[in-house]
Amino acid sequence: MEESKKKCSYKDHKDNDALSYCSKCQIYMCNKCINLHSNLFNDHDLYKLESKFEDVFTGFCKEENHNNYKLEYYCKTHNQLCCASCIIKIKGHGKGEHKDCDICFIEDIKDEKKNKLKDNIKSLEDLSNKVIDEIKELEVIYTKINENKEKLKLNIQNIFTNIRNSLNEREDKLLLEIDNQYNNYINEDIVKQSKKLPEKVKISLEKGKLVENEGNNNNKIYSLVNDCINIEKNIEHINTINENIKKYKLNNKEEIMFICNEEMLIHKIKIFGEIFKIDSLILKNINDLIKFNKFVDINDDIKNLNLLYRSSRDGFNYLSIVNKINNKSNLIFLYLIENKRTFGAFIKTKLNDINLNGSRKYYKDENAFVFSFDTNKTYKVLVPSNAIAFDSTHFILIGNNGNGNGFYFSGNIIYDKQLINRTKIYDFSKDNELCENFGKLTELEIFEINHK
Repeated sequence: MEESKKKCSYKDHKDNDALSYCSKCQIYMCNKCINLHSNLFNDHDLYKLESKFEDVFTGFCKEENHNNYKLEYYCKTHNQLCCASCIIKIKGHGKGEHKDCDICFIEDIKDEKKNKLKDNIKSLEDLSNKVIDEIKELEVIYTKINENKEKLKLNIQNIFTNIRNSLNEREDKLLLEIDNQYNNYINEDIVKQSKKLPEKVKISLEKGKLVENEGNNNNKIYSLVNDCINIEKNIEHINTINENIKKYKLNNKEEIMFICNEEMLIHKIKIFGEIFKIDSLILKNINDLIKFNKFVDINDDIKNLNLLYRSSRDGFNYLSIVNKINNKSNLIFLYLIENKRTFGAFIKTKLNDINLNGSRKYYKDENAFVFSFDTNKTYKVLVPSNAIAFDSTHFILIGNNGNGNGFYFSGNIIYDKQLINRTKIYDFSKDNELCENFGKLTELEIFEINHK
């Protein structure tokens, strides 16, 4: 198939770009030939070469090795025009692709296609309008996703900027602390003065000898006394420097060290932060995830939640739930109510052989509890003989078989196409409802914690 620009078929115009193609004459025409051809053959179909040549219908088969045979047949099986090579009975060498299809001549299908044309045009227009609307909605979703992506990236950048700033501040503080610690041992000025000490001693000795040799010369008495005082001060200064040197040598026996577990810190940095997404329609933001993690105490395993059941996806009935959770453990149930309240339950024990007929069955589980996002309060079962029970109308029952201290938790469940419109959390020990009957359940999700 050719993609390059076609040239005019008329030899005198062979250097001109072709603008149209005549399928009947099988020629390409430049702007100088089009008008003449149209006047001579006004019944011929001309195709503008506005894009690739493959988009132009020439009336000839474009399949490889089909020798440009004329498209004379119609394949009903594939809704496609065919040539003789397409329907040849022997398949091979790129031929016979439609040898086993329902084939007829183009003339036989012409009226049928033409009769459907009006309806098809209407359908195409409707679909086109719908697609345009869908594209607009998709653009809105795409824009929102990009905004969320950029917000997430910005959040990560801010976190790491704060970490880098904290590291830089800590580095500066440690470096300053080292300077202060070493300055307690010896001052830089003492070292400088110590380097000058031999020269000072030499000068003092020379001056002293001169004073001594001058004897009692009354004419230089003031100078003599001043020189003597200077020599005495030099002796005091030298003694001070010597004391500082001894002090430095004594203190230098204590070693200052920097203690850190570099390997552990680098490892923590390498694994710091993680990108993950919980497949939930109920948990939608980071605050929900933080609360959720707090309630069920799963820590790092929050990213290892496996969605077993979703009512809007798997069907809102007892049997569909049982089939998903049977023989599972470490389960989290999340309930979304029509007024947007969210609560749930955690079950640690393995729920084996749940009764499919909806009759109640009890399971011992001292770790089971129910919780609520809305009040930020966890309702935990504290009695040691607590149990979990399931039946078709009370899903879930948590407590001492429903007779002792504990919690009764009933969620709206559709069973046998009957909507059970009760949702309660009940404290039997206080004989009162912790949560009133607050409406229809709109979504239920059940997760399994996959521990590492």
